[in-house]
Amino acid sequence: MQTIHLTSKNMSQQQNQFQQQVVAIGFFDGLHKGHLSVIQEAKRLASDYKVPVAVMSFFPHPKTILTDQPTSFQYLMPLEEKQAVLEELGIDTLFLVHFDSEIASIPSADFVQSFLIGLNAMHVVCGGDFHYGARGSGSTQSLIKQGEGHFQVSVVELMKYGGEKISSTRIRQALAKGNISILRKLLGKFYSVNWCPQYGLLPFYSLPAPGKYEVKLHYKNEIISCKAQVLNEKEAKFTHDFNQWSESIKIEWVRSIGNL
Repeated sequence: MQTIHLTSKNMSQQQNQFQQQVVAIGFFDGLHKGHLSVIQEAKRLASDYKVPVAVMSFFPHPKTILTDQPTSFQYLMPLEEKQAVLEELGIDTLFLVHFDSEIASIPSADFVQSFLIGLNAMHVVCGGDFHYGARGSGSTQSLIKQGEGHFQVSVVELMKYGGEKISSTRIRQALAKGNISILRKLLGKFYSVNWCPQYGLLPFYSLPAPGKYEVKLHYKNEIISCKAQVLNEKEAKFTHDFNQWSESIKIEWVRSIGNL
């Protein structure tokens, strides 16, 4: 998989450089079940058309640019993990849009012209709540209209669990409450973070709420079950001593076993 970094300054140089392709578009933080349904639909269409499949994502998260408290935003996974998962899914190209104040101010029609038509998208796939362009003015309806004559649009129905849509926001809310059990239903797997024995939680991961949890430690070929006590947003203690390990550890959060 190739990663193409797009900015407001280099966008014109990237236009008309690509063959026709199917593009799944969204932020895709956490790559939960809803995100995967959008990406799998894009893969299916690309296979039917016999063209490459691309994912267009954004970094940093738009909320870090559009809100007054940019440092308070909690990411669910770093860019490197997102890239690794997308590559495993068989994506050909990741278009990573550097989201800044200039990108945030682009009118929706201009965004479509530069970032979709300009990249030779023949079919665009998104979720039903996708918005784009200045102040989020673009919707799935405007995307269909603005793409006429250039690309088709597939809007994937929002996936739900327990009567509510599966979203990154819902996952963050569950983490904030320490509701670990629901995360596996929303993600399709255990929620996990990467942890450095020397420095602790790695950047762009979020811990669940303070409390006690059952966890699984993944280190090389070992999987060790133990308990964790989350103290705050960045600190946790574990009943297994892994300070002698030299590499980062994947920690899966299995279930909550009580509050502090």
